[in-house]
Order: sequence, then C-alpha cells, then structure tokens
Amino acid sequence: MNDNPSYSPDIKRSRGISPLWILPIITMLLAGWLVFKAVNDAGERIQIHFSNGQGLVAGRTTIRYQGLEVGMIRDIKLSSDLESIYVDAEIYPEATKLLSPETQFWLVKPQASLSGISGLDALVSGNYIAVQPGNLDSNDHPKEYHALDNAPTNQVSHNGLLLSLKAKDLGGLSVGSQIIYRKIPIGEVLSYQLNKDNQSVLIQVSIKDEYQQIITKQSRFWNVSGVSADVGFDGMDVRLENMSALIGGAIAVDSPDGGEPVEQNAQFILYKDVKTAGRGIPITIQLPDNSQINPKGSPIVYRGIEIGQVTDISFSKDRKQLIAAASIEPAFSDMLNSGTHFVVEEPELSLNGMRNVSNLVKGNFLSIKPGTGERSRQFTAQRAQLTPDAKSISLTLEASDSYGLEAGSKVLYRGIPVGMVSAVSLQDDHVLFNVNIEEQYRALIRHHNRFYITGTAKAALDENGVNLTVPPMKWLLAGSISFISEGKEGNEAHYPLYPNQSLAELAQFHEQGSQTITLTSPALPSVQMGSPLLYRNLKVGSITKYALSTDGVTIEAKIDNQYQYLITPDTVFWNHSGVKIDASLAGVSVQAAPLQSLIKGGIAFDSIKGVENKVGEKWKLYDSYEQASQHGSAITLTSSSNPGVKVGTPLEYQGVKVGEIKRITPNFKQNSVAFIAELNPQYSSHIAKQGSVFWLQKAQVNLNGIDNIDKLLQASIAVKPGKGEALTQFTLQDKAMQPNGVQFVLQSRSRGSVTLGTPVLYRDIEVGHVTDVRLGDLSDRVISTIEVKPEYAYLIRSNTVFWNASGVDVSIGLSGANIKSGTMDSLLRGGISFATPPDLPLKPIATAESSFLLHRSVESDWLTWQTPIPKP
Repeated sequence: MNDNPSYSPDIKRSRGISPLWILPIITMLLAGWLVFKAVNDAGERIQIHFSNGQGLVAGRTTIRYQGLEVGMIRDIKLSSDLESIYVDAEIYPEATKLLSPETQFWLVKPQASLSGISGLDALVSGNYIAVQPGNLDSNDHPKEYHALDNAPTNQVSHNGLLLSLKAKDLGGLSVGSQIIYRKIPIGEVLSYQLNKDNQSVLIQVSIKDEYQQIITKQSRFWNVSGVSADVGFDGMDVRLENMSALIGGAIAVDSPDGGEPVEQNAQFILYKDVKTAGRGIPITIQLPDNSQINPKGSPIVYRGIEIGQVTDISFSKDRKQLIAAASIEPAFSDMLNSGTHFVVEEPELSLNGMRNVSNLVKGNFLSIKPGTGERSRQFTAQRAQLTPDAKSISLTLEASDSYGLEAGSKVLYRGIPVGMVSAVSLQDDHVLFNVNIEEQYRALIRHHNRFYITGTAKAALDENGVNLTVPPMKWLLAGSISFISEGKEGNEAHYPLYPNQSLAELAQFHEQGSQTITLTSPALPSVQMGSPLLYRNLKVGSITKYALSTDGVTIEAKIDNQYQYLITPDTVFWNHSGVKIDASLAGVSVQAAPLQSLIKGGIAFDSIKGVENKVGEKWKLYDSYEQASQHGSAITLTSSSNPGVKVGTPLEYQGVKVGEIKRITPNFKQNSVAFIAELNPQYSSHIAKQGSVFWLQKAQVNLNGIDNIDKLLQASIAVKPGKGEALTQFTLQDKAMQPNGVQFVLQSRSRGSVTLGTPVLYRDIEVGHVTDVRLGDLSDRVISTIEVKPEYAYLIRSNTVFWNASGVDVSIGLSGANIKSGTMDSLLRGGISFATPPDLPLKPIATAESSFLLHRSVESDWLTWQTPIPKP
C-alpha cells in the first residue's frame, strides 16, 4: 500500500524563444555565409587539354604561377576521340587576369639528369601545372587551352634575364646546365629546341637578376662541356672545367668592356669553344685548297702576336671555294682594308732551316700583311708566302733560270743576310723571285741595284796557279743572292737577276727583255739551239734559231736588253767553240772555250774597229777571232818581180805586225806581180794612206855581220805610214826606205859596178845611195841618180868631184906594181866617193838635181884634199 501522497504538476506556458534555437540559427547563418562566400569567391572554369593524364590528380593537382597557387584541377575527362584527356580547372578569381589567348600551360614534375634535379618542389608537393600569362591587358580569353609538353622557349624568368643562344648542335648541354662567368654560376639552361630551319638549335637560358649587368651586346658565349686538349711540340695543354660542367655541361660567357646592355630575349651565338668564340670583328677569308687550316681556332698572327682566330670553315654557295669565318681583335680594325693580304703559313724543312715545324701537329695558321685601301671584311689568303717581317721591303727579281734557288734562300750584302726569297714562280718563260728585304736595310735598296747569284764555288787559272774560292758551306748547299747597291734611294718594281757577279758588274743599265740579232755565215758553225752568246767569255744571250738561206746559213740570237749597249757599229762576231792549238817556234799555245761552249758550241763578239762586220743588214760571222781581228781593209802592193814574198809574209811597223799577205797574183798585162795584203783593222786607217811606203826586209850578210838576223827564216815587209788620203794601191820597194834626201845626177860613159843601192861615200862614210841607174835620152851615156841624206847634202858643192870607188885599181911600171883598193865593203857592194877641191873662196852648195861627171877612177891628188866645209 502506497502511503505517499500524489500531486499534479503545475504547468505554466513560456512567454519567450527557447535558447535551444540559438545553435541552429547560428549554424544556418554560418552556412549561409559560407554559401555566399563560396559563390562570391568562385573562380573561372576552363578546360586544359593534355596528351596524357600521367601525374594529374583531380582535386589535388594545383595550378601555379611563379610558385603561387592560382587554380585547381576539379575533374579529369577523356576526349570524345579518345586521343587525349582534358581537365576541368578552376582559376581563382584573383588570378583570372592571367588568362588570355597567349596563356600557356605545362605540367611540371621532378626530373633527374647529369646536370642535376629539376622540379624539386614538385617532388615534395606533387606535380603541378605551371602557367605563363600572355597579354595581361586582355579582357577576353578562351575557355579551352592546350598544354605544352615542355616549358616554353619564351618562358619569362621570374628573377633574371632571358636569352636565346643559337648553336650548331646541343653538345653536352641539358636543361639545368649552368651559365658560368669566371667560374661563377650566373644562370642556367631553361630549355632547348630545334630552330625552324632544322639546321641549328635554340637554347633558352636565364641569367640571374644580380648578374644581368654582365651581359652586353659584346658578350660571347661558348660551350665548356667535357675536356679539351691541344697537343704540340711544346707539350699537351688540357683544359678541364669544374665537375658539374664536366658531368652536366655548362656554358661560359665573357663580356669585353664597352658593350651596351641587352633586352629580354636577346639572341647570341653559342660557339664550340673559347678559341672560336671570336671576341673581335667578324671577317671572311677565302682559303686555297688543302690549306690545312684548323677550323677550331687557328690563330691569325701579326709579327708573331695573335690578333685573331679562325672560327669556322665552310664551302661557298657554289661549293667551289673554302671560306673561313674569322674574328679580329677590335684594336687592329685599321688593318682590315682592301690592300691587306693573308698568308697561309706552312711548315718547311729545307737546307735553309726549319720553319713552322709545330704546324705538322697543330695545323697551319694565317699571318696578316697590312696594306692600305678602303674598309673591307672579305679577304683572300695566299699560299706559301714567306714573310720574315711584315714591315719588310718586297722586290721582284727576274731571270731566265731558277739557278736551283727556292723559297727561303738568303739575300746577302757583303756576306751578311739582309733578306730572303719568299717565292719562286714561272711567268711567261721567265722565272720570278719574290724577295723580302728587312726594314733595317732599306737604305741599301736603290734604283740601280744589280742582283746576282752567289753560293757557288769559283776557280780561276792564272800565272800564279789555280785560285779557288769556296763560300761557306750553308751558302754552297742552299744557294744565295747578293747585290750591288747603286743609284738613288728607292726601289724599282722589278730587277734583273744576273747569273754571276761579273755580269752584274758589267751591266750598267737596268733594262728588261731581250732583242733579236741576225747573223750570216757561209756554213753552220758548231752551235745549236740554246748555245751561249758570249762577250769576253760572259754569257749575255743565246742562240734561238738557224736556217738555210740563199747565201749560206742565217743564225738568230737573243741578247738581253741590259747588254744591248755592248752592240756597237764596230761589233764583230766569230765562232767560239772547241779548243784552239797554235804551235810555232815560240812554243805551243792552247786556248779552250768555256765548258758550256765546248759542249754546246757558242758565238762570241767584241768591238774591233775597221772590220767588215755586216753583209747587208745581217751581222757577218767569222770562223775565229784571228780571222775576225785580221779582216781589215785590203791593199795591193805591186812589184816588177817577186823579191821573195810568200803568202803569210807579215807586214810590220817598227817590229809590230800590222797585216799579212793573203794572196799573190801575177799581172800579165803589166808584166808585174800583185801582192794582196790585209791590214789589221785597228791599224788600217793609219797605213792605207797616200804616202805610205812598203819595202821588203830580209837578212843581209856582209863583212860587218848579218843585218836583220830575225828575218833569216821569214822575210817581212816594212811600212812607213803616210799622211795623205786613203789609198789601196802601193809599190813594193826592194830596199829599205831611207829618209828623204837631196837628189843629184851623175853621168858616166858606162855603168861599171854601179847598181841600185850602191852607197855614196864621203871619207869612207856612207852618206847616201844610188836610187836609179838608166841610159840617157840619147843613149850616149849612163845616168845615175843618187840621194844624199839631208844632213850631208851641204857637203856637195858646185865643184865637187865624184868617182867610182869600186873594185881594185892595179898599175904596173918600171918601179913595180901599184895596187889601190877601197874598203872590203866597197869591194863587195861597190861605191861612189866624192871630194871637194880646196878652192878659196869655198864654192856654194850644189842645188838639188845638179849634174856631175862620174869619173871612172880617182886622181891621186883628190885623195889629198882636206877642204874644210863648215856645217850650215
């Protein structure tokens, strides 16, 4: 039983809102605010197409711009053709200005390579989509985009300078490869791709903001990936960058002073290495074939200093020429003109020494020879041009032969090297020598210099023996050129090169070329094509042609113009071949022509006055010098008989031979003999004159001895030159010519012992001689003409008595026999004596042509006359 009392509740109605509704209201307000905020903060919906969906996750893959999240992938869907996928992405409202028709998207994911790891932030937060905005001022944008497979080449660096490098190939570079300046990384490679022409590679690089000022328009970029090495005679030069450049590749940059700043996306050339980077002025050089120029940095040298490099070698458009691209340092820009020459320096091993031996390993290089002219950037290189000094003086020597000389042969002055031969070439049948003389010897080069070959042994035979001259061994082996310095200062464009010093000293004029002379001969001498033309045994020309003609043989020879002055109106040519032997009582004389004439024959010439040297317009060729030198003017000597003259009898003046009898012919009409004599040319003008007297000289034996003993073996004809006009007809006397005396006439009943030449005696001294003996006009007497020497003519007086003093006078009487005789000479030769009576006063001197009686004998008292006759 329940004892507790019951009660009923007291129910009261509430008059307000229950606090329990506060929470739902707050929840609803919060939800509404969130809905409002979500609607208000909703971004732009776009579609992005990808080639594949690898690495994309809906709701997780974000869209980022410079590391800031600007959107999210909401959904991933396949395209209707199943070839690609597209994502629905939401771009946050504050980032919608990134959208434009040029906006680009690409997927960023972690990548590992030798150059390092890229996209490292994606490794931590996951893959994301990067965006590069287009035109930020655009108000319209599409709803669909196509993502790139890689980052775009025009990607703007968020913290630096974006550049493009153009190269032939990628080399060892990759994305992330460093840009190095003085071993310090200042940027990296962002991307690379083929250029539109598919012939080169474009590499996108970024330079950090703090290093932007390093890059200028003069900057040069080159690849430093891997290891580079140069091997030569100086050893091995190995260049190795840091380990990252060795593994992942790198690009080095250098910027000369004075360059201007560059703008974004500027383009540069990426060179293969530092040598080809070419920090200077670009030029092109046309190279000869097979020049062996290294396209990877062959140096360009000026006076031993490198002033540029070859950066590349390629063919011309028609593939006929090799064109080298090169770079010259700006400091030498004044050399780049139309007159400048480039020379391919090649290795040389010769007797003159070794040059550029290192080229055998390193390849040839170029040297520059400055000139003058207009500005130029295109040049042509020459081969094998030896230039000891770019400031040297260039000369050209011309000769008919190379004489064994070659490029590198020395040029000497007084035995001291002053230059060298740079090139030897053949042009128009002449050999040209390009010669360079060092600048310090400029004063030796003059307008009338004469160059000649040296470096050969010389031998000369004279009365002292053999004189042998041998030059130093290096000149003997290699040959050399010497010269004589004469004339005004300055140089000619061309000089002749003489075969030896003698010809150089002989030449007085500087002339070029040659002239042709024509000779004629009855028969062809022992010559041939190329036989030398000699002047005093020195070669001055050569035989070029010979042919038959109507009057014998015609021979053509060329003489160098520098020797033309040797040809004069008195020039005489003769055969100069073989050996001549002249044997006489004086001994044996052997004369040999020069060796070249002995082998090939030769023609010599010299000036000899008075020689007949031409036949019409052609020069006459004599068989020998003797014939030429004796072939002077011809004269004729006549005599009633031949007093003993033979062909070859010499004509002499004061014991000197001046001519020779060449022919003896009888003249039947005049009952005489003609002796044709040929005078030596140099004497003919003195002898072949009116008044000249010729007489025969031969040995004479008398009691006093032998006169003219040297004429015992061969008589000669003596001559006394006259002073009149030219004459060729003379009388040959049989007695010696006496001085012109005074003539007197003697008359006698008979000739007795008187003959031509009978001496006229005064006190047994010969003072004259009989010059003529003949009958008188009435034949009743004998007329004898005597000639008394001028210094004794005063002895003949008007009363002088003459008698025949020849023979022996014997008288017999009662007292015995009386024998009277003259001198022994008068007994042999006869004689006429005379005496003058001692009348006072002394009778006058007899006049010339006075006539006297010639008594047959002498009266005894005549011998006693001692009349004093004073000299006038």
